[in-house]
Amino acid sequence: MIRIGLPPPVLPRLRLHWHATHTLFARQTRSLREAAAHATEALKEWLQRISHSMTAPWRRAAAARHKARLVQFEDRYEDLVDLLCWAAKDGIHTNRDARYRELRAWMQRHYPKLRPGLRPHWAEAEADACDPFESLFSAENVDEIIHAEAGIEHIMRTRCALDAYRETLEEAARRP
Repeated sequence: MIRIGLPPPVLPRLRLHWHATHTLFARQTRSLREAAAHATEALKEWLQRISHSMTAPWRRAAAARHKARLVQFEDRYEDLVDLLCWAAKDGIHTNRDARYRELRAWMQRHYPKLRPGLRPHWAEAEADACDPFESLFSAENVDEIIHAEAGIEHIMRTRCALDAYRETLEEAARRP
């Protein structure tokens, strides 16, 4: 080819300009997307902080109510476990059936309010998916419970669930 000083053909020059323009627009688009994502994340975090701080008094009050309900339940639960252990050790006693009926009625009335909070803390065995708390007060008389195979296991599972639930409520009360 003879070099006579003619300008380069038009298409390669246009291609160079298109490529530079495309690169500039791609860079600007990427920058705008990153800025929008950053602004969205910042707004989202700010809204979460504001809603968290505004609802904190209600959450703490709810945790305090749940904890008070749990303390009352634990007192009766301890009475029930003591009664079951005492009945298993000493056998028949005149006052045990009346006391069991009283504790059983109280538990049946108050346990449904605590069940949703305690449910996640049960350590379930694969074959036994029953409610360990209800198994302690579902029977009509004490003898059915103390002669059941899984009586001690259910007492242990309920104790662990109560401890875990109490820790959860204390942690919720400490959060700002």
